[in-house]
Amino acid sequence: MIKKILKILLIFSFGIIYSQDFEWGKVSQEEIDLKSVSFEPGADAVTLKEYGELKIDYVGYELEEHIRMKILSSNGFPFAQKKWSYNSKNRFDKVIFREAQTINIVEGKTVITPIDKKDILVYNKSNDVEELAIAFPNVNVGSIIEYKVKIIRPYNIYYSAWNFQNAIPTIFSKLKLKSASGTYNLIFPTPMLAKKYRNKSKEREWEISNIPSYNKYHHIYSISDNIERIIFQYTSAKNFSGTYYSENTWEGFRKLINSKKEKSIEDLDFKEFANKIPNGINKLETVKNCLKFLRDNYKWDEYYATDTDRLKSNFLRIKKGNSADFNIFLQGILKEKKINSQLAVNSLRSNGRIVVGYPILSKLQTLVTIVSIDNLEKLMLDAAISKPEDVHYLSKNYFNHLVYGLDNIDNNFIEVSPTLSEYVSQQELEIKTDSLNLKIRDQYNGYFELSDYNSQSAIKEPVINIKQGDKKELDEWKINYRHISVEKPNETFVTLENPFTDIIKNLSVEKERDYPIELDFPFLKTIQMKVKIPEGYKIETNNFQEKISSFNGNLQYVQEIQEKGEESTITWSLLINKLIFDTSEIPEYNNFINDVSNTFSKIIALKKK
Repeated sequence: MIKKILKILLIFSFGIIYSQDFEWGKVSQEEIDLKSVSFEPGADAVTLKEYGELKIDYVGYELEEHIRMKILSSNGFPFAQKKWSYNSKNRFDKVIFREAQTINIVEGKTVITPIDKKDILVYNKSNDVEELAIAFPNVNVGSIIEYKVKIIRPYNIYYSAWNFQNAIPTIFSKLKLKSASGTYNLIFPTPMLAKKYRNKSKEREWEISNIPSYNKYHHIYSISDNIERIIFQYTSAKNFSGTYYSENTWEGFRKLINSKKEKSIEDLDFKEFANKIPNGINKLETVKNCLKFLRDNYKWDEYYATDTDRLKSNFLRIKKGNSADFNIFLQGILKEKKINSQLAVNSLRSNGRIVVGYPILSKLQTLVTIVSIDNLEKLMLDAAISKPEDVHYLSKNYFNHLVYGLDNIDNNFIEVSPTLSEYVSQQELEIKTDSLNLKIRDQYNGYFELSDYNSQSAIKEPVINIKQGDKKELDEWKINYRHISVEKPNETFVTLENPFTDIIKNLSVEKERDYPIELDFPFLKTIQMKVKIPEGYKIETNNFQEKISSFNGNLQYVQEIQEKGEESTITWSLLINKLIFDTSEIPEYNNFINDVSNTFSKIIALKKK
């Protein structure tokens, strides 16, 4: 079952709230004495207080910021520099610097150093984009820096004007809505704010305390999915009546984009194009031929989109278009080829995930095509970039757990995951009196890159020489040969250790984690080593055989040894075929990782008799 991500929607119209900022330049004794952050030890800097005052109107928004920070170590000095970008040609996009200062306590006295004009720089960043930068003067460990700035932005459809969570820990953060014109939805997509303001629909002031930095997040696709923030989304039709900008439901959005799609393909004969593309021996080969036709004849303009114009008079005429153009065109061709497909709305990992409970417009990023091919297999393609020779491995960035299908079905949310990637390393160990020699044949496909695994071996002796051998390709597999030599090994014993130690360490998460786990891609790794026991040696194992399974077999680990005469075959295998784990699944995930880690003590030793 797909679980709805926690959120709050509040509808509000024009109103004014008057509030008071914290006092400029007046620091407390607690702020002076603070040397470390209790909820994030080791932090190099901390936001002591931040206050924002927001106005929303039909042009965009205005945000007055007052920020006070403290430098806790020399590594925190970069936080004493601030930068803001804006479009110099847009009068509704600007940054107005108010004032800034550095506060030091010297021999018990407060020393204030205001920012000087020479500390303020404005320069062209690119095209019409300018950047305003300030460097705080006289900054030392223990300095408190403080600034005020006004930010004006023209984004009147959706935006997140205020983040309560930052790159450094924040002790206190507060936002106050001073005025709002029109009607907006107010969305809390993250747990701290949602829990505090769930039943407070009339609030116009929001504050939370003791917020850790977002640098703590790992094994997630996008930090933006987890940062404590408020999202404002415009809900009045205004100049966008009848478009998906004025919609507030997934079903309304689906109908509107489908209507737009139907208009875009009016008077377009897909059969004319389908006939130019040869059919393959099966559906998969036909899909590859369709993608080759697109790659050979049309160019992507590098814009992601869910919206398009008339294909016949634009895309097909200039042979260039956005992602929506490509995917709508591909679907039309596939229909003529009798291959079932549907369009879906996707948000890339880098953009943040789709929220089931509400269509946040910034997450409705692009169209993709879900294609049903042979043996009930389904592929997710982006007709703008998918390569015919690599249809099973669309960029990982596209797989962000859910897409929203545009067909009229009961549950339009479709779970998507990359195709399983495999890595098989076949190794032969030869033990001589003066050296160890390891011949390796690596075979891998999908998202694996050989450079990540060149050092992966059960041999932990100092490696003297690595010789790279031939490289080959067989269907979707890449094959590489290499030879590892160790001179003058330990004369009395050779130890074979678990080659997955670093991988399991990387997969580990903290026990108290309170946000989901998102892993990169599903994989099956197998390392198989054949060892010929030399004369005068014996092999010792300590209950080596292990099989660990979790999540209905989607997570598996196996290690085993088979002995036949003077030759032993040792196998280590790790399967990760589930990527997303919500907070309720983290204990089971951690149990699996811990159980695998406990097998690392079970080494294999070749000892002299």
